[in-house]
Amino acid sequence: MGVCLHLAAISDANIECLGDNPSLIWTLVQNEQPGTSNTSERQQSTRKTLYPEPIHLRETLGEYWHGIHYLLCGQAWNGQFPTSFLLDGGSYVGDVDIGYGPARLFDSCETRKIARNINRKTPADLAKHFDALQMLDEDVYPGLLWDEDTGALNACLERFTAMQHFLRHAAENELGFTLYLTNADI
Repeated sequence: MGVCLHLAAISDANIECLGDNPSLIWTLVQNEQPGTSNTSERQQSTRKTLYPEPIHLRETLGEYWHGIHYLLCGQAWNGQFPTSFLLDGGSYVGDVDIGYGPARLFDSCETRKIARNINRKTPADLAKHFDALQMLDEDVYPGLLWDEDTGALNACLERFTAMQHFLRHAAENELGFTLYLTNADI
């Protein structure tokens, strides 16, 4: 399995709770992977809970997250917020390593800003930046996907459309979200 990116909608009240008790992030991460965090930290988080969310909204970009960032920003590791939110921005949930570092949080105001920006883009806009050889040269993860075949581009565009839907609904419901990387497609 590769490195997969996940999004989970969360209320501002729960974002505040995570600020006070970062180990509660485990209540949002399903099917925790063995060895990704301290077991006692996971057990502590199960003794406390977050407030119930008004809606259950999740999305995964799978291994296509870095390709989507590249298609949005036209570069592998840089970009301007809010377009570059997949790699930059938000606040860390303490130092709780849930797979590939801590999760990042975006409150409802940041989510509205990101959603407005991302929902202005179309799959055709993103497809203009697809350059398989350049993506390989710039080490866009996962490198083996970027070939001349349109399958990788189509998969990125499909996940991008799902991400737009997620962001639109999170913003409409005045929710923020958390973004995290794991080594499995949860």
